[in-house]
Amino acid sequence: MTLTIGVILCYLALYVVNLAWALFVLDPAVMGGYLNKPLGYGDLFTLTWFVASAATVGGALGSGLESEEAIRAAAYSKREEERRNRLAAGRT
Repeated sequence: MTLTIGVILCYLALYVVNLAWALFVLDPAVMGGYLNKPLGYGDLFTLTWFVASAATVGGALGSGLESEEAIRAAAYSKREEERRNRLAAGRT
């Protein structure tokens, strides 16, 4: 449950950041002129949804390809790694 809530909150945060950036950078009239189709702000919401979803799926696939050592190195600080090594050395 905690993981699901975390993923949803991170997705929503990503969506909000992308939406703010899209509203700041993209003008629907200009974008529609390039696409030869009238666009509105609703299309920016759809574009933002697509970008946030693609980034979430890409991040999940990318993290699935990482080795366990790389994940551990990214998740734990150097100090924690040293503590684990000391504990492992003490067991042998």
